[in-house]
Amino acid sequence: MGLYIGINGCSLKTEENLAVVAEIPLDSLMIETDAPWCDIRPTHASHKHTKTKFEVVNKPEKWASGKGVKGRNEPQQIVLVLEAICGIKGIAIEEAAAVVHANTEKVFFPARRGGGGE
Repeated sequence: MGLYIGINGCSLKTEENLAVVAEIPLDSLMIETDAPWCDIRPTHASHKHTKTKFEVVNKPEKWASGKGVKGRNEPQQIVLVLEAICGIKGIAIEEAAAVVHANTEKVFFPARRGGGGE
């Protein structure tokens, strides 16, 4: 049907959710953070697949460039969604990133046909 399915941290909470993500073809996936909500938390089934750690401050008024705020999902955390998907599917992050990027270009820049200005 040519549809894409967006996955964020809230999509990756339970083992049942992970089983569904495992069945979605990579060329149908989009990833998102849904910031400032829907982060991947230590209690989520997908947390075991994440590797990247971010430096955070405890209070928003203490924010500094290059740091996040504890408890707030930041756009940079999209890599955690990608890491979780790669762990679930057993694929390399470079492969998944390339396909998801191409999917994004197909949706938002259809004239390019997902290929860097082809």
